[in-house]
Amino acid sequence: MATAGGDFQETSPDIGRSHASRLTGAWKWFYQIMAVALGLFALWSAGPGIPEDNFHLGFYTLVTWILSFLLYPGRKGSPWIPPSGADLALAAGFSVLIAYTILRADSVSEDGARLTDWIGLLAAAAIAIFSFRRSQVINFALMGLAIVCLGYFVQNYLDLQDRTGAWTPTDFWMALLAICLSLEAARRGLSIWIPSIAVFALLYAHFGSYFPGQISHRGSTIHQIVNYTFYSQEGIFGVMTSVMATYVLIFIYLGAFMNRSGMGQFFIDMPLALAGRTAGGPAKVAVLASAIFGSISGSSIANIVSTGTFTIPLMKKVGFRPHVAGAVENSASLGGQLLPPVMGSGAFVMAEITGVPYVKIMAMAAFPALLYLFSIGIIVHLEAKRNGISGMADEDLQTPMKVFREGWFHLLPLMILLVFLIAGFSPDLCAAVAIVSIIGINWVRMGLAHYVPDSFVSPKEKMGLRGIFDSLVDGTENSLIVGSAAASVGIIVGMVALTGLGLKMSYLLVELSGGSLLFAIFMVAVASLVLGMALPITASYLVLVVLAGPALESLGVPLIAAHMIVFWLSQDSNITPPVCLGAYVAASIAGADPWKTGWMSFRFAKMLYVIPLLFAYTPILLTGSAKLAVWVMVAAVVGTIAFSAWTMGYFLRRTSIVEWLALGVAAFMCFIPGNFILQGGISGYAVNLAGAALLGVVCLWQWRSPAAAVPA
Repeated sequence: MATAGGDFQETSPDIGRSHASRLTGAWKWFYQIMAVALGLFALWSAGPGIPEDNFHLGFYTLVTWILSFLLYPGRKGSPWIPPSGADLALAAGFSVLIAYTILRADSVSEDGARLTDWIGLLAAAAIAIFSFRRSQVINFALMGLAIVCLGYFVQNYLDLQDRTGAWTPTDFWMALLAICLSLEAARRGLSIWIPSIAVFALLYAHFGSYFPGQISHRGSTIHQIVNYTFYSQEGIFGVMTSVMATYVLIFIYLGAFMNRSGMGQFFIDMPLALAGRTAGGPAKVAVLASAIFGSISGSSIANIVSTGTFTIPLMKKVGFRPHVAGAVENSASLGGQLLPPVMGSGAFVMAEITGVPYVKIMAMAAFPALLYLFSIGIIVHLEAKRNGISGMADEDLQTPMKVFREGWFHLLPLMILLVFLIAGFSPDLCAAVAIVSIIGINWVRMGLAHYVPDSFVSPKEKMGLRGIFDSLVDGTENSLIVGSAAASVGIIVGMVALTGLGLKMSYLLVELSGGSLLFAIFMVAVASLVLGMALPITASYLVLVVLAGPALESLGVPLIAAHMIVFWLSQDSNITPPVCLGAYVAASIAGADPWKTGWMSFRFAKMLYVIPLLFAYTPILLTGSAKLAVWVMVAAVVGTIAFSAWTMGYFLRRTSIVEWLALGVAAFMCFIPGNFILQGGISGYAVNLAGAALLGVVCLWQWRSPAAAVPA
């Protein structure tokens, strides 16, 4: 089973394939040592150690860049060739000469360039030209330059803060070097699109006066842009990198340890035992497994690769068409990214930006995520009933009690995680404690298995020193996808802050919407779809919430509701063609048409667009009284049943046109907030009851008249 990783493999073209497998010999050991060092650093930072921010962010970024340059080829598909001594010599020479030239910048500006400076520049240029086709020279030169610029940042951090706004030429060239390296790391880890957007943002910051209308600005100098990007807390080391280095990274390691210890398999076996016998059982297993596994992994792609390799063949076996099986897994896996505690790192970013406690965000996000997963469960049940798809045979399944008896201890780390979170400890510390508990429980289990083999089943993968080592290595590689892009995303967000584009776009959004909240949400949905074609989900949310969040707040949406709207709508790029990587990955496993899989995913996941409207118009995020919140939740569940049947054109049987319209009306009536007063003094409570009654009438009518109707 593939290892988990949070939001984190969303746009990788090599999903499910380890880049580290290309390495051989000493370089494989170098990669593994660096990976383990990053993992131990993350555990130390989350636990007993509290490093200074500059060292914490600098070390994380440095290791991420080094491993990105080592693992990901400069050209797509180019093979890994172990570097020769000449390669290393050329790379070291190039890096040293560039570093020397940059570090000499201050004295050169004062005394003029010496002969040695010109010789160094010419030598560096000659090496660069000579080694152009030697890919390993470039890779290792980039690694060396990353050490130079990030080492400079960490070593001189206090001095840099003291001379803010009066940076030296050396500061400038180091910052420029860091920007170039961040763009290259993102290009290798993801694609050309993120660095392209970042470059456009940099150009916009400089040439702002040439842009038309409301988005124009006076422009910033190159020195201002470069230094602001690297030395402020709004650029490379902004929110994205900070959240990745603290919260997200440790949760990625938690997912890797879960997988290694057998917890991931337990999260498949238990839903299989519970729902495998029901109509379309494997599809429901996909929903349940994705909810459990994805709540920790936080990545829809990791979900698909992990659970989909097991559930998709089972779905095809019982009768689901390949593209339907892929769509079920894709839409269900997306739910794991919406469910706390990880939420694809969105919860951490949201807490960082809004100042709302992380635990409160988890509490507010839980029910909407469960409602979405419930809708997928209803839809797959109706799909199975409509096509006469039964469940799995009893002989192919274990009993739930047997599965629980053999694997109940896998739930203990999750319980420990939740207890510590509720107790108010920091999320990264809670994840570190959960990792330690996984190791401890595994050791206890192995000890008991030695003396009482009939009562305790020995795990397939022992969590010994080798298991811990492999988990740290897997976790590091899983973190590199989004980690390689974090700095470039920070550049984009930083330029938005520097230019004031966020306020401008918010103003334009309010103006274009004409004060209509519904139209504003529609435009946010369109923008999120476009941004999601190039950015990972969390990055898309971060960029879009800076642009659109204030506009939604100005239209009367509470702060946390505005962020939830943007976060949920940012998910649609994984399920909506033309660029829907989740559908592509699921289709590759199912052997189906990616386009058909994408559109079927869109059909299954329509609640993704309904629930943001509930955020805007109802207190479903626990923003009202307890009584009202409970009422809205119950009404939303009933409305979800009606909405799911309406989207499928099937309830107890195929719906007639009249029945189909009645289901749509019932769903709409149930989604109206209870405290809303319609014209004529009719309360939302009465409308909700009428909607539930209408759903009941349709159900009773179809039960009393089971004959096939004219389909809608």
